Amino acid sequence: MVSNTMSGSPEFIPTSLTRLAAWARQQSLTPMSLGTACCAAEIMAAQGARFDLARLGVEALHTVPQQADILLVSGRIALKMAPVIKRVYERIPAPKWVVALGACACSGGIFDTYSVVQGVDRFIPVDVYVPGCPPRPEDIIDAIQLLQNEIVSSNKEN
Repeated sequence: MVSNTMSGSPEFIPTSLTRLAAWARQQSLTPMSLGTACCAAEIMAAQGARFDLARLGVEALHTVPQQADILLVSGRIALKMAPVIKRVYERIPAPKWVVALGACACSGGIFDTYSVVQGVDRFIPVDVYVPGCPPRPEDIIDAIQLLQNEIVSSNKEN
């Protein structure tokens, strides 16, 4: 144990490795955006200077699934697109999370047709739902904060 000569207190904080890893994971989330319609513009707005999603540790959107740990699905999902999204989800390394952004990704929205999937949760698990048409950037930021809290609380149980 190393002591600080000024105060005599230890220079380390005792914690478990899993809690430290959960904190690091919470503060360095790397999202991959899969925007298929108008909701993708709201993700861009949330990344911009006005809302600044980077202040939460969500620095840059990745285009390669192997570098991401959050999949942001936004917009309507065509039936032919579902296997592609599932394949992208499977390529993201664990631990991974999914955020469904907008009414179309959550429940199919106004597109109750044979060619639109009625929610992305029909083929991949979703952790956070953000309703709205389109969802506001503030709602996206709230969803990321909710996911960060879920990451830390799920590791406290272990």
